[in-house]
Amino acid sequence: MTGFYRRLAADFLVIAGSGALLLITGCSSGGPAGDVAAPAKQAVVAFLEAIKRGDDAAARKLLTTTASAKTEELGISVAPPVNDTATYAVRDCEAIGDGGDLVHVATTWTDVDPDGFQSTDNVIWVVRLDPEGWRVVGMAMRVFEDMPPLLLNFEDPEDMLAKQAMVAEELERRATTAAGSAAERTAGKPGTPAAPARQ
Repeated sequence: MTGFYRRLAADFLVIAGSGALLLITGCSSGGPAGDVAAPAKQAVVAFLEAIKRGDDAAARKLLTTTASAKTEELGISVAPPVNDTATYAVRDCEAIGDGGDLVHVATTWTDVDPDGFQSTDNVIWVVRLDPEGWRVVGMAMRVFEDMPPLLLNFEDPEDMLAKQAMVAEELERRATTAAGSAAERTAGKPGTPAAPARQ
Protein backbone atom coordinates (compact mmCIF):
# COMPACT_ATOMS: atom_id res chain seq x y z
CA MET A 1 0.00 0.00 0.00
CA THR A 2 1.38 3.38 -0.92
CA GLY A 3 0.91 7.10 -0.36
CA PHE A 4 -2.70 8.18 -0.31
CA TYR A 5 -4.28 4.92 0.80
CA ARG A 6 -1.81 4.53 3.64
CA ARG A 7 -3.28 7.82 4.91
CA LEU A 8 -6.78 6.67 4.00
CA ALA A 9 -6.42 3.69 6.31
CA ALA A 10 -5.80 6.21 9.08
CA ASP A 11 -8.28 8.92 8.07
CA PHE A 12 -11.02 6.76 6.48
CA LEU A 13 -12.63 9.28 4.18
CA VAL A 14 -9.76 11.32 2.72
CA ILE A 15 -10.68 10.97 -0.92
CA ALA A 16 -9.86 13.93 -3.14
CA GLY A 17 -8.02 17.24 -3.15
CA SER A 18 -8.76 20.62 -4.68
CA GLY A 19 -7.55 20.69 -8.25
CA ALA A 20 -7.98 16.93 -8.59
CA LEU A 21 -8.76 15.66 -12.08
CA LEU A 22 -11.97 13.68 -12.49
CA LEU A 23 -12.23 11.13 -15.29
CA ILE A 24 -15.41 9.16 -15.91
CA THR A 25 -15.60 6.00 -17.99
CA GLY A 26 -18.58 3.76 -18.75
CA CYS A 27 -20.39 1.33 -16.50
CA SER A 28 -19.51 -2.31 -17.00
CA SER A 29 -23.10 -3.51 -16.74
CA GLY A 30 -25.47 -3.28 -19.66
CA GLY A 31 -29.26 -3.20 -19.96
CA PRO A 32 -31.26 -2.76 -16.77
CA ALA A 33 -28.17 -3.23 -14.59
CA GLY A 34 -26.47 -0.39 -16.44
CA ASP A 35 -29.59 1.74 -15.89
CA VAL A 36 -29.19 1.46 -12.11
CA ALA A 37 -25.39 1.58 -12.16
CA ALA A 38 -25.19 4.93 -13.96
CA PRO A 39 -27.03 7.01 -11.31
CA ALA A 40 -25.11 5.17 -8.59
CA LYS A 41 -21.91 6.21 -10.31
CA GLN A 42 -23.12 9.81 -10.47
CA ALA A 43 -23.63 9.69 -6.68
CA VAL A 44 -19.96 8.74 -6.28
CA VAL A 45 -18.96 11.55 -8.64
CA ALA A 46 -20.99 14.05 -6.57
CA PHE A 47 -19.45 12.63 -3.38
CA LEU A 48 -15.90 13.01 -4.70
CA GLU A 49 -16.61 16.48 -6.05
CA ALA A 50 -17.91 17.60 -2.64
CA ILE A 51 -14.75 16.26 -1.02
CA LYS A 52 -12.62 17.96 -3.67
CA ARG A 53 -14.24 21.28 -2.71
CA GLY A 54 -13.65 20.52 0.97
CA ASP A 55 -17.42 20.64 1.52
CA ASP A 56 -17.90 18.28 4.45
CA ALA A 57 -21.64 18.99 4.74
CA ALA A 58 -22.34 18.21 1.06
CA ALA A 59 -20.21 15.05 1.16
CA ARG A 60 -21.94 13.89 4.34
CA LYS A 61 -25.36 14.30 2.66
CA LEU A 62 -24.24 11.74 0.06
CA LEU A 63 -23.69 9.08 2.73
CA THR A 64 -26.60 6.91 3.82
CA THR A 65 -28.62 8.41 6.65
CA THR A 66 -27.16 5.94 9.15
CA ALA A 67 -23.57 6.44 7.93
CA SER A 68 -23.96 10.22 8.08
CA ALA A 69 -25.35 10.17 11.63
CA LYS A 70 -22.82 7.69 13.01
CA THR A 71 -19.71 9.25 11.46
CA GLU A 72 -20.84 12.70 12.64
CA GLU A 73 -21.50 11.33 16.12
CA LEU A 74 -17.90 10.07 16.30
CA GLY A 75 -16.49 13.27 14.80
CA ILE A 76 -15.18 11.58 11.63
CA SER A 77 -14.63 14.24 8.96
CA VAL A 78 -15.82 13.37 5.48
CA ALA A 79 -13.79 16.05 3.67
CA PRO A 80 -10.50 16.80 5.45
CA PRO A 81 -7.77 18.69 3.54
CA VAL A 82 -5.69 16.65 1.05
CA ASN A 83 -2.91 17.09 -1.49
CA ASP A 84 -3.72 19.61 -4.25
CA THR A 85 -1.68 17.72 -6.85
CA ALA A 86 -3.59 14.43 -6.58
CA THR A 87 -5.76 13.13 -9.42
CA TYR A 88 -8.52 10.57 -9.33
CA ALA A 89 -10.62 8.73 -11.86
CA VAL A 90 -14.05 7.13 -11.53
CA ARG A 91 -14.08 4.00 -13.66
CA ASP A 92 -16.26 0.89 -14.06
CA CYS A 93 -19.32 0.17 -12.00
CA GLU A 94 -21.26 -3.03 -11.45
CA ALA A 95 -24.70 -3.80 -10.06
CA ILE A 96 -24.45 -6.45 -7.33
CA GLY A 97 -27.13 -9.08 -6.80
CA ASP A 98 -30.60 -9.25 -8.32
CA GLY A 99 -32.25 -6.40 -6.41
CA GLY A 100 -30.55 -3.65 -8.40
CA ASP A 101 -30.17 -1.52 -5.25
CA LEU A 102 -26.45 -2.10 -4.57
CA VAL A 103 -23.66 -1.00 -6.92
CA HIS A 104 -19.86 -1.14 -6.74
CA VAL A 105 -18.07 1.83 -8.34
CA ALA A 106 -14.34 1.52 -9.06
CA THR A 107 -12.02 4.51 -8.67
CA THR A 108 -8.28 5.12 -8.86
CA TRP A 109 -6.20 7.70 -7.03
CA THR A 110 -2.80 8.94 -8.19
CA ASP A 111 -0.62 11.00 -5.87
CA VAL A 112 3.00 12.12 -5.58
CA ASP A 113 4.75 11.94 -2.21
CA PRO A 114 7.22 14.58 -0.94
CA ASP A 115 10.10 12.59 -2.46
CA GLY A 116 8.52 12.76 -5.93
CA PHE A 117 7.42 9.12 -5.97
CA GLN A 118 4.13 8.64 -7.84
CA SER A 119 1.69 5.95 -6.73
CA THR A 120 -1.73 4.84 -7.98
CA ASP A 121 -4.17 2.97 -5.77
CA ASN A 122 -7.68 1.57 -6.22
CA VAL A 123 -10.88 1.85 -4.20
CA ILE A 124 -14.31 0.29 -4.76
CA TRP A 125 -17.16 2.44 -3.44
CA VAL A 126 -20.32 0.66 -2.31
CA VAL A 127 -23.45 2.65 -3.19
CA ARG A 128 -26.99 1.72 -2.13
CA LEU A 129 -30.38 2.93 -3.33
CA ASP A 130 -32.12 4.31 -0.25
CA PRO A 131 -35.43 6.24 -0.04
CA GLU A 132 -33.39 9.46 -0.36
CA GLY A 133 -31.66 8.22 -3.52
CA TRP A 134 -28.27 6.62 -4.22
CA ARG A 135 -25.98 7.00 -1.21
CA VAL A 136 -22.44 5.90 -0.33
CA VAL A 137 -22.50 3.17 2.32
CA GLY A 138 -18.88 2.01 2.35
CA MET A 139 -15.75 1.11 0.46
CA ALA A 140 -13.29 -1.71 -0.16
CA MET A 141 -9.58 -1.35 -0.78
CA ARG A 142 -6.54 -3.59 -0.83
CA VAL A 143 -4.25 -2.22 1.87
CA PHE A 144 -1.69 -5.04 1.74
CA GLU A 145 -1.06 -7.02 -1.43
CA ASP A 146 -0.82 -10.32 0.47
CA MET A 147 -4.06 -9.85 2.43
CA PRO A 148 -7.75 -9.69 1.42
CA PRO A 149 -9.24 -6.26 0.67
CA LEU A 150 -10.20 -4.15 3.67
CA LEU A 151 -13.95 -3.50 3.86
CA LEU A 152 -15.07 -0.29 5.55
CA ASN A 153 -18.77 0.02 6.38
CA PHE A 154 -19.54 3.68 7.10
CA GLU A 155 -22.68 2.60 8.94
CA ASP A 156 -20.46 0.82 11.49
CA PRO A 157 -17.74 3.35 12.44
CA GLU A 158 -16.76 1.33 15.52
CA ASP A 159 -15.72 -1.48 13.18
CA MET A 160 -13.89 1.09 11.04
CA LEU A 161 -11.95 2.26 14.10
CA ALA A 162 -11.05 -1.34 14.92
CA LYS A 163 -9.82 -1.87 11.36
CA GLN A 164 -7.83 1.38 11.53
CA ALA A 165 -6.07 0.03 14.62
CA MET A 166 -5.45 -3.31 12.86
CA VAL A 167 -3.90 -1.55 9.85
CA ALA A 168 -1.68 0.60 12.10
CA GLU A 169 -0.51 -2.50 14.00
CA GLU A 170 0.17 -4.40 10.79
CA LEU A 171 2.14 -1.48 9.32
CA GLU A 172 4.22 -1.31 12.51
CA ARG A 173 4.74 -5.08 12.53
CA ARG A 174 5.90 -5.06 8.92
CA ALA A 175 8.23 -2.11 9.51
CA THR A 176 9.74 -3.84 12.56
CA THR A 177 10.16 -7.10 10.63
CA ALA A 178 11.81 -5.30 7.70
CA ALA A 179 14.16 -3.42 10.05
CA GLY A 180 15.05 -6.68 11.85
CA SER A 181 15.74 -8.46 8.56
CA ALA A 182 17.98 -5.62 7.40
CA ALA A 183 19.88 -5.70 10.70
CA GLU A 184 20.34 -9.48 10.44
CA ARG A 185 21.66 -9.18 6.90
CA THR A 186 24.10 -6.50 7.99
CA ALA A 187 25.23 -8.48 11.05
CA GLY A 188 25.57 -11.66 9.00
CA LYS A 189 27.96 -10.20 6.43
CA PRO A 190 31.35 -11.83 6.76
CA GLY A 191 34.07 -9.38 7.67
CA THR A 192 37.74 -9.74 6.95
CA PRO A 193 38.71 -13.18 8.25
CA ALA A 194 41.21 -13.23 11.04
CA ALA A 195 44.67 -14.48 10.16
CA PRO A 196 45.24 -18.07 11.33
CA ALA A 197 47.34 -18.38 14.49
CA ARG A 198 50.94 -19.44 13.90
CA GLN A 199 51.87 -22.79 15.36
